[in-house]
Order: sequence, then C-alpha cells, then structure tokens
Amino acid sequence: MTALLDTRALRITRWLLQQDQPRSTAALASDLGLSQRVVRYRLDQVERFLIGCGAELARKRGQGLLVTASPDVRSRIAADIQSLPEVPRVYAPSERVRILLAALLWEAPDVVSLEELHLELEVSKTSARRDLQSCEPWLERNGLPLVRRAGQGISVVGTERRIRRVTVQLILEAIPEEVLHLQLAKAPSAAQQATARVPVGLLERIFTLPFAETAAIVRSSALGQTLTTGRSDAVFALYLAVSVARIEAGRSVALDAGSHRSAMDHPIARSVATIVPSLERLVGASLPAAEVATITEYLLGLDALDTARAGSESVGDDLLDEIMRLAGDRLHTALVDDSELRRGLASHLERLGVRLRYGLPIHNPLLDEVRERYPDVYVVAGEMAWLVNGAMGVAISPDEIGFITMYLSGAMERARLRPRRRALVVCPSGMATVWVLVSRIKSEFPELDLVQVLSEQGFEELCHDDFDLVISTVPLGPSDVPVVVVSPLLSNTDVAQVAAYA
Repeated sequence: MTALLDTRALRITRWLLQQDQPRSTAALASDLGLSQRVVRYRLDQVERFLIGCGAELARKRGQGLLVTASPDVRSRIAADIQSLPEVPRVYAPSERVRILLAALLWEAPDVVSLEELHLELEVSKTSARRDLQSCEPWLERNGLPLVRRAGQGISVVGTERRIRRVTVQLILEAIPEEVLHLQLAKAPSAAQQATARVPVGLLERIFTLPFAETAAIVRSSALGQTLTTGRSDAVFALYLAVSVARIEAGRSVALDAGSHRSAMDHPIARSVATIVPSLERLVGASLPAAEVATITEYLLGLDALDTARAGSESVGDDLLDEIMRLAGDRLHTALVDDSELRRGLASHLERLGVRLRYGLPIHNPLLDEVRERYPDVYVVAGEMAWLVNGAMGVAISPDEIGFITMYLSGAMERARLRPRRRALVVCPSGMATVWVLVSRIKSEFPELDLVQVLSEQGFEELCHDDFDLVISTVPLGPSDVPVVVVSPLLSNTDVAQVAAYA
C-alpha cells in the first residue's frame, strides 16, 4: 500500500471495487450518501492509491468509472483494504480555514451549504460556523465579501477576475514556494515530497487544476524566457491553470472596453497571443477576446513587479518592534505592548511579502471610508508603510496603507482608546421584543455603545446631542443623527444597514 485513504476515499474505493461495469459518479454519490462534489475531489486520491496497488481507474466517457485490474490484483486490493482503518481527517484550525476558503472560491459565486462544509472538514456544524467567521476577514481584505443566504448556504460574491486572482493568492499562501515548484516536477518522488506538506483537503482541489499542462505551455513559449525570476513562470502557469478550470466550469470574465483596449494595445499582448492556441486546445474551445485580455492584464501585473519581487524579504522582529514603537509614540502608548495588534500586523505583512514576491495586486474596498473615518490613524499607517518600504525595498500602495489603518484603528477600538459610537435603540413594542433586538445588536456590533433604550415618545423628548446613531423599529421624525429602521429580529439586511454607521 502506498498511502492511507481518508474515510470517504476509502468508502469510494471499496464501492468501485465492487462494480463489474462502469458506473457514473452520480450513482456512486447516491449509493454512498455523498455529494457529487465530494466524490469528484476524492477521485484523484483514489486513483493514485489504485495505481500504487497495480490497478487503474478507467474513466469511460458517457459511461462512468471502472477499476481495471487482473482478478488476482483486484482480490488482493479488496482484501487489503478490509483491514485499513477509516482514517478521519484531523486538521489544525489554520488548515481548516484554508480548506474552507478553497471550497468557497472553487464554487464561487455559487452557494455552498453549511452541511457540505462541515462534512468536508469532518467537524461539527458549530466548528464549521466558527471557521467560516475566521474566513471572512481574509476574503474581505481581498475584496470578496462572504454572503449568507437564508435557507441556502454561503457564497463568495465578486467579479470573475477577482475570484481567479484571489484563488491564486490562496494557493500561494498555502503552499511553500519550493513545494510549488516540486508540483511541476516529472519525477514521482519529487511529486510525493510536494504533497507531503499540504493539507489533503486543499491538495485535492489543486490536483484538479491543469497546472503541469499550463506550466509546459509557458515554458515552451517566449514567455518562459521573459519571466526570469524563478517564480513568475510558476505563478503565471498557476493563474492560467485556475483560468482554464474556471472556463471549463462555465465561468467567464467581463472586461470593460477601456481595460480591454489598454491590455491589448500593450506590446506584451503579442507574447500572450502565441500561447492562446495551446490554451484553446487545453480548454477544447476558442478563448473569447475578454479572456485573452484578462490573461494579458495579469501578466502585466507580474511584469511590473518583477524587480520588486526579486528584492523582497521576510518581515523580521526588528521591523515589527519599530512599527509598534511608532504606534505607541504617535497614537497611544498602550499600543506598544498590544500583542494582538502585533500578531495581526505580522500576519498581514507576511501575506504582503507573498503578494510582492509573486507580483499579486490587492484591492481594499474600504480604503475611502477608512481614510475618511480615521484620518489621523491613516497618516500614522503611512509612516509605518515607509518603514516597511525601507526594510523590503518596495513601494507600499494606498490599499495596503488602508489595511494597516484598519489593524491600528481596530486595536484602538478594542482597547477603548477612542470613543465608541453611541447608539440609541427605539422600540415601542413589548419589552421581550426590545431585549431580543438589543441582544442581537450587542452580538453583531460589540463596538457600539448602547446608551439608552426608549419608546418613540421618549425619543422625541431626548436631546439628540447625546448619541451618534439611532436604531429604531419604527420610522421616526426629523433627527440630527442617522436613523436606521430595522426589524425587531435584526435581519441580515438590517445588519448591513447598521454596519454603514457602526
């Protein structure tokens, strides 16, 4: 035996060995009580296991799957796996978050049910919900909000261009650079080393990408000579592999006329045109003009940051010490020893190093709001960016400065180092209703200071200078501060409205 199988892969293998004619993945999923998605992501693992045992998994178009092996080999495998334990997957919290991110991005913008996610991780639904909460900040930092759809599940919302870029970034953050290159190696031993350090749940999805094929296309083209840092060629091949998989899944990009013209007028577009025929053969269809322009646009980003990538270095303790001292000197002395702020900045700057090393752009959708709400903190974040610039030898974009501002302002809010926004709750209904609403508000917006709960009449008699926001279950008269009318149960739509002022 060359490898252990997890619980579901072992069940799939046993089922396949029991079949004497091709069966569809739909039949397999139905018999085992699994989703077709779960089956699809385990087939590569099952196939590698069977190959290591001297058998093959034939995929007959229009018919289904069938194990091909001599009777002796089939009997030996069947006998051997009877003694194999069903090995449950046990992931560290950080691994579970990355697996969930991959599950959401692979299906985006489609909805994924919580049932599927907790089965994917083999944890309780409570743990899956907690892991989902950990996913949200990462997705938001990359411009892809996580949306919960009542009665359906969860989905990532964003443009196809951004989904592809963020998928590439997730893979690069999850897989060490040397392992990424080993994935391209032709030697089986090298490939086994490459898989050893990657969680199986993430690896299953990566194996579905035509990475080796797109890498061969890049390296056999003129682009293989222009992407010279030793990383750019692999990253570009990875982006192409993600794009091919998304195109095959029926996902298409949309590009405005200005961006399309800007990309296609660049001289590098001619180099991209040379690999288009090979990509079309891989996809099995012609590539629309928008796809070619989007590939060109991505390559331009890699090319522009090539020099910066080559000189970037990891963030060390000395730089973090200097950043924390600056926060203490310029904002509040309590920030110097804020361990949570230090961990957050260290983690973000580590990801920044990955983005710079691989030439990945980033977008901060909250940049304008952050600059407007925390102008003083934004200035200090700019000074910190200057320190990072000196240490890493690269210019830090306003989007990155916006993220540093968010870490700083979050630390100040958490430690009550700046006044919290004061909110008034108006609810003329019964006391049970109002306290359900208050409880929901405290849960969703711990940063709000709920100064008072009043009836509609009480609100009219109150001085409006005593609060910054009114949350009411009924429409109110004129007010000098924002008024948000919500349901007594605070729906998801209500949460989004209150968040604009919280």
